[in-house]
Amino acid sequence: MKFHEIRRQFLDHYANSGFTLLPRASMLHPSIPMSFVMSAGLVQIETSLANAADRSGNRFMLRQDCFRHFDINTVGKDDTHLSLFEMLGAFVFGPDHQQEMIAHIWDLATRRLGIDPGRIWVTYFSGGQLDGHHLPEDCETLNAWLALGLPRERVTGLGIGHNFWQQGGSSLPTGAETAKKCGPNTELFYDRGTEHACGRQCRPGCGCARFVEFSNSLFISHELDPAANQLRPLADPFAETVIGVERVGMILQQVPSVFNTTHYHTIIDTLETYRSADKLPDHLTISSKRVLVDYLRALCVLVSDGAPPPGKNGRERIIRLLVRGILTRKAILKIKGLDFLPTLIEQIVTIFHYSHIDLSTVTGKIDMYIASEASRFNKTIRNGKNELEQLLSQNQGETLTGPQIVYLEKEKGLPHLLTASELKKKGLSFNIQGYKTELNSWGKQKHH
Repeated sequence: MKFHEIRRQFLDHYANSGFTLLPRASMLHPSIPMSFVMSAGLVQIETSLANAADRSGNRFMLRQDCFRHFDINTVGKDDTHLSLFEMLGAFVFGPDHQQEMIAHIWDLATRRLGIDPGRIWVTYFSGGQLDGHHLPEDCETLNAWLALGLPRERVTGLGIGHNFWQQGGSSLPTGAETAKKCGPNTELFYDRGTEHACGRQCRPGCGCARFVEFSNSLFISHELDPAANQLRPLADPFAETVIGVERVGMILQQVPSVFNTTHYHTIIDTLETYRSADKLPDHLTISSKRVLVDYLRALCVLVSDGAPPPGKNGRERIIRLLVRGILTRKAILKIKGLDFLPTLIEQIVTIFHYSHIDLSTVTGKIDMYIASEASRFNKTIRNGKNELEQLLSQNQGETLTGPQIVYLEKEKGLPHLLTASELKKKGLSFNIQGYKTELNSWGKQKHH
């Protein structure tokens, strides 16, 4: 099932139950001045709550692009993470919708989408302490799943850190009070099989590759006010269910990664035609292509919505990270020039059905952003490579140490991936463990 078919099944399912489609929100929202929209529903829910007197109905659904800057460095390192992805959401205002929303997502997942129910595991909130407030086990959610026929061993209870949602600073509207909305949540996972397990006791939430989270339902019933030391019921509670389109596509197409789904596979195949035949380790080639395509897709959506040129702070810094990430992978893959950009951008806009994006405008802006940053980036890389040569000379034939690699990256601006590529050309190994150890130490020192 392709992405647009997943989208249609979701929207049809909830439309048949009286949910009204909301318009897509711009990725640049005043409530998130330093970043971009990160999740489906939060911006729209806040707007609807603010206009509660004028709200028509209490059931809504949406299709929303989401961008998570904190996942930029995770892309390419596992099978499921993207910096930009599509989230479909359905939410309903009012109390007592918990069992209904659980029944909805189960019906959608198993009947409409055709996900094997025998491979679905779920998590729910098992209770805990929050700022001195005792929160009981979410027995309503547990019983709802058991009533649908899930075996008890595939319903896992987890604590505050995993299955109790709290509104973060990035989702608080500008000028909002200190009280934060909160409530238990339940997640759906697809079991990829024991061959992906981290151990015999592997369960959802352990973080290994066996379980892929593809849906999350939030039951937002309270607000936490630390200043007043109060946890009080919301006057207007709501429930929300979301699914990640790319992860559902990965499951339904039975491929090992979101990047092996039909949409990404087509774009990555096109990218392959622009790179040289220079032999690289498979993992570096694969991850570099995945990162480049993911970052370029993110730029298409963000720039179309008005993202600023690369810079040093806030949104400008995020755009700079994406642009420099593309330039780094372009260098690793030995792609010459920027001729690949218009072709890939057109494919992204067409394949992902981005009807709101003006192709000519977004292509021109991205080309300008990347070209302007490339001159500064290339100068940094040249200086970094010169420094690398000096360090190798000091090492008298030995490869670089972990501290030297981190020094080149953090002080001289030479990405460690390009350092690894340069060392390979010289027949030298890349000290990955030394690099990770030193990078961890550098991060701790930076935050002290």
